[in-house]
Amino acid sequence: MDRGRGTVIELRLNRAEEMFVLAQTDLFSEYRNFLTGVEYCISLLRSQRTRVPVRLELSLPPSEFDDGLGDRVGVALRRYCDQRIGYNQRERRAVRLSALWSLWVGVPIAVIGYLLVIFAGRLVGPTGDTDLVFATTGWVLVWVGIWWPLDMFFFSPLGYGRENRVLQHLRDADISVMTWRTTMD
Repeated sequence: MDRGRGTVIELRLNRAEEMFVLAQTDLFSEYRNFLTGVEYCISLLRSQRTRVPVRLELSLPPSEFDDGLGDRVGVALRRYCDQRIGYNQRERRAVRLSALWSLWVGVPIAVIGYLLVIFAGRLVGPTGDTDLVFATTGWVLVWVGIWWPLDMFFFSPLGYGRENRVLQHLRDADISVMTWRTTMD
């Protein structure tokens, strides 16, 4: 995977298009790939902390090999990464906007919970168990009312940022295309 000065990702494809789309094949075949080449690369890069350059080594059957294929795949990969980075940025903003909108529900729930905590002793009297149940229920409502919007605002968008960093590495990847190597049994 990490060879010296960069991360090397080796992909064996039947066609260059499998880098971006899944080919129609037998779903029950043991050789079936359920991820596109790009999705596999993103998954691989997200699973490790890397700041080194990425090198993609694509191998294709001799009938699919073309001298200019590496350049065409590189252009398509850059376009794909740029579009997905833009998509992730919009989704990140949408999640934060949803978090703000969820305050319309969360704040009233938190206020009801807080009022329950404050007035629990007056509602049922200081009898111990009943007061404890109402106070605990109130604190749970406060937590639930505030937790979801804060979680959505601060933590949910982090995944999009991580993926964008991986996409920037993948966009700038050095791509080499070669024919399949014969394997010795």
